Amino acid sequence: MKTTFFTGRGDEGSSLIGKQKLQKNQIEFQLLGELDELNSWLGLCRVEAKKVIRELYRSNIEDVAGILKNIQETLFIAQAEVASVAFQYPLTHKVTQEKTEDIEEVIKRIDKVLPSILVFIIPGETELAGRIDYARALSRRVERTCVAFHGEKEVSPYLLQFLNRLSGVLFALARYSNHVLGVKESSPEYS
Repeated sequence: MKTTFFTGRGDEGSSLIGKQKLQKNQIEFQLLGELDELNSWLGLCRVEAKKVIRELYRSNIEDVAGILKNIQETLFIAQAEVASVAFQYPLTHKVTQEKTEDIEEVIKRIDKVLPSILVFIIPGETELAGRIDYARALSRRVERTCVAFHGEKEVSPYLLQFLNRLSGVLFALARYSNHVLGVKESSPEYS
């Protein structure tokens, strides 16, 4: 069976979910779209991580690409959970507390090897860090949209907790990427 990429009729800005026609500007679609955008961007980060960090492979270097892939897998679970809540489907997948604990462990491991910071850091310095920093900004938008969605339809506290920690692990991964690539971070001069 071939995949149908379009119907030829257009959808007039709405989508049929079950037997219900919903406008695509509803917060459910906004949140699902933002989760998809973040997941896609993390895919680009993962490709870059494989390219640059694999060249430096030593047994003591974190598998940045693997960590990003695990986050992507969790984002698919998050999308399934949001869709279940939004469109009243049976809940088959749910973000668990263990997913948050997993990324907290990554943050703790990375924090042990990074120098302390007392000032803001300018995003970027390397292609990989810049991409991950952008993913961090996207993750914060996803979290804000999920909080707004939660005001209308209740989502799991574990999903909210995971999204809250996500920007932290991405910040740590961006800094870590610069660190293992031997690139010094810079801070704003405010001049």
